[in-house]
Amino acid sequence: MRAKKHVVVVMGGMSVEYDISMLSGQNVLDHIDTDTYKVSSIEITTGGEWVFSDTPDQIRSIGDGIANLQSIYPDCMFIALHGPYGEDGKIQGLFDLLGIPYTGSGCASSSLSMDKVRSKAVAEHGGIKVPPQELFNYDDWKHDRQNLYQRIEEKIGFPCVVKNPWQGSSLGMAIPQSADELDEAIKEVIGFGYQAMVEKYIDGTEVTCGVAHLDENKPPEVLFVTEIRPVKAKFFDYEAKYTPDATDEITPADLSDEVTAEIRDIAVNAHTLMGCRGFSRSDMIISDDGIIWLEINTIPGMTQTSLIPRGAEAMGHSFADLVSQLIESVLI
Repeated sequence: MRAKKHVVVVMGGMSVEYDISMLSGQNVLDHIDTDTYKVSSIEITTGGEWVFSDTPDQIRSIGDGIANLQSIYPDCMFIALHGPYGEDGKIQGLFDLLGIPYTGSGCASSSLSMDKVRSKAVAEHGGIKVPPQELFNYDDWKHDRQNLYQRIEEKIGFPCVVKNPWQGSSLGMAIPQSADELDEAIKEVIGFGYQAMVEKYIDGTEVTCGVAHLDENKPPEVLFVTEIRPVKAKFFDYEAKYTPDATDEITPADLSDEVTAEIRDIAVNAHTLMGCRGFSRSDMIISDDGIIWLEINTIPGMTQTSLIPRGAEAMGHSFADLVSQLIESVLI
């Protein structure tokens, strides 16, 4: 009888998305086929310590955690980390150095996709429409604020979207409606990192579309398009994403065949341009100027309210099937 392949789910992490990562990781653990795989987990705490499920009373430093991981040497790491230190290529680079296979995109692809500035540049170069932006750092804001605000008003206008370029789950994001609100918005966002960006606000219908490797014998499959309608929030923010019933997520979206096909083509194009593997999810706006691509997520949420599981389920793939196929794509 063939020994079970050992899959380790890694979750938590040092980013502000720790709580969501823990929910994603637990949902994955709840749906892994334990008849097929030996399953364990690692929680990375917000302080960077490693806690292994088989020795939960031992809190290890990263060095001791890596040594213990090497002694276990699993067949696959299922990465359920979101945000910096999990989705930005750092943990992927570590597993590459250790020679341990892992789910999702590789180190370079993860780093590029997490960087909203450079991923937009790659997407635009590949023929995808993106919003105009103004990038600045803390020194620009602190020492040349008046000039900066003038550039933003002339180039972007109001309302606008202020973002940290390396956060996810709509954290580090604000939508000032006027010049008077801009300073407070930047104060809020600049606290998430040294740089920030201001994008043109795109009015329209927000949609998202996933791409996943669900069959090892076929190319990546484009999932159904989902239309996102926050019930109370002004935009698809952290609360709207992860609070049950806070958002109407219509899958498949009630759109024309032509618009649906274009959205799905953009999702595949972005997935390919960024060098993604495993799965990804692209967020877009259907506007009067066409379909505008906002960003790509290489480790989208895997919670019970997340969009990738729903998109897969609508196409007849259970969450357990999705998890198994992501693992199998690595083991082959």
